[in-house]
Amino acid sequence: MEFSRAFQSSCILFCFTFLTACGGGSPTVSDTLIYGRGGDANALDPIHTDIGESVKVIVNIFEPLVAYDEETLDLVPGVAESWETSEDGREWTFKLRPNVKFHDETPLNAEAVVFTFERILDPDHPHVHNNIIPYYSSYTQIEKVEAVDDLTVKFTLKQPQATFLANIAMFPSGIVSPTAVKKYGADFTRHPVGTGPFQFVHWKPKQEIVLSRFDDYWGEPAGVKQVVFLPSEESSIRVTQLKRGEIHIADNLPPSEVDGLEKTPGVVVQSTPGINIGYLTMQTRKPPLDKPEVRQAICYAIDRDRLIEVAYAGHAQKAKTMVPPTLWGHSDDVPGREFDLEKAKQLLEEASKKYGFALPLKLELFVMDQPRPYMQQPRQTAIFIKDALEKVGFQIDIITNDIGQHFQRMTRGEHQLGLSGWSADIADPHNFLSTLLHSENINEIGGNNLSQYKNEEVDKLLDAAQFELDQEKRTQLYKQAQRLIYEDAPVLPLVHVPVRIAQRDFVKGYKLHPSSQVRLKSARIAEQ
Repeated sequence: MEFSRAFQSSCILFCFTFLTACGGGSPTVSDTLIYGRGGDANALDPIHTDIGESVKVIVNIFEPLVAYDEETLDLVPGVAESWETSEDGREWTFKLRPNVKFHDETPLNAEAVVFTFERILDPDHPHVHNNIIPYYSSYTQIEKVEAVDDLTVKFTLKQPQATFLANIAMFPSGIVSPTAVKKYGADFTRHPVGTGPFQFVHWKPKQEIVLSRFDDYWGEPAGVKQVVFLPSEESSIRVTQLKRGEIHIADNLPPSEVDGLEKTPGVVVQSTPGINIGYLTMQTRKPPLDKPEVRQAICYAIDRDRLIEVAYAGHAQKAKTMVPPTLWGHSDDVPGREFDLEKAKQLLEEASKKYGFALPLKLELFVMDQPRPYMQQPRQTAIFIKDALEKVGFQIDIITNDIGQHFQRMTRGEHQLGLSGWSADIADPHNFLSTLLHSENINEIGGNNLSQYKNEEVDKLLDAAQFELDQEKRTQLYKQAQRLIYEDAPVLPLVHVPVRIAQRDFVKGYKLHPSSQVRLKSARIAEQ
């Protein structure tokens, strides 16, 4: 039934986009780019989401002061054309580009930048209509933001911060139109207005999000007139649509499907090393998961090498720590826990006697219903983990939620076990270790420490690393933290996954970015 509705909807959409029937054939020239993905957005206000399907749209609508280079992780000017910092590293002054317009034709100025960051920094701001601000902790070192003049903004930090410039290059820092926020109120998340190369047209939930080229964009104009984001949880639907030319790009497909598409005429595959982690989170505040021995038993029980073959068709790397090996600060010194069925059974049996709980130990495992870049087959991954744990003395119930509810429920600590993951917002270990495991990120406004893990020594190491400006010293601090996290086992790092997409060969100019951001400005449709 889901397939029939999705296929019918796609045919209706494409009957005016292509002159050929949906049944096959080569498409005619079109200036609309169709992007097929595994799910819908949950919000389009940059400060109120950390869901990848939302971010794919947001980065094409909004722009931060500082941006990533088109092909690397180097930081370059965004809507700020230059910046400078004081000798003590506490004051940062940004010069804005002149004549930048929001999509509602109002000017981008210093007051708009101040307004944008005040919304991030103050959960009680009169123009914040949602108490979920996932990246709040990344900005708490900002003491104040001031408009020096119409095109000059000054940030004052509480103390020098090694990650400050990278933090304000993240998507939550995309500058919003104050006029639009005030006009739409709580509905701004469904009427987003930024300065990016594409402007919002409409959003039909579970059906499509449509963007159009912003003709007054300050930079190089977008290569297509329109972008349509189509959601479909079923990868088989996206594969069929791509083969027929009904969508132009498909992401988050199972690796085996991508392998097959590499051999399909008219389809090309792009791949880039992923700066990501897929992991199993364990709620450390819920007995008996508050006992390290139980968490360690879970870690030993799961054969991650086999998981990679079953759920990733071999296209993944077994993770040792939460920091990807493609990122500086990764520690090879952490031994990792190799699959050991007997050790897992022994640890669990000893823990049951020591702490007085009966076996089999009943636990719930939360899983999302949509594919993610770090977990293209979440249901299959959950079943694999369930089977593995039940061999050593657990009884696992799988609880499936849609992507928004999945992470909201785990943020609130409703789970016992849960599948999760993270893709880098910035090329810094802070974005993985502090975001996912610092105790300050156990909070009700969107904290991402889903294990509700707290180790004061780990917190101190992560805090010191955040404010240490010498990268070699930072590296050593992060390595110490990774060792302690390994011993406590609040999470089981599962895999690091290369990012792969399949696209029609007439899509030119679009390149996968190392950050995994879906920036479509350079994409164009070539003549057939």
